[in-house]
Amino acid sequence: MKVELLPQAKRDLDAIHDPLYSRVIRRLRLLEHTPEMGAAMLGPFAGYRSTVVGLFRIVYRVIARDRVEIAYIRHCRRAPPG
Repeated sequence: MKVELLPQAKRDLDAIHDPLYSRVIRRLRLLEHTPEMGAAMLGPFAGYRSTVVGLFRIVYRVIARDRVEIAYIRHCRRAPPG
């Protein structure tokens, strides 16, 4: 299965200057073989799946039987409560 990064996902990946960069790359490669590993998303993201690497969420969808399309890779740091 081929993993394709959409333009936003490419920009997101290029912006990662973090020790987790190599782990994100490994997860993208893992999606080639196990695209159903991520949790299915609901609501406006129905049809997409997501997987988390450290503080980064990878949102993607499986296109046909031979392609995984990465929509974006976002830092998921939450604001402190209060």
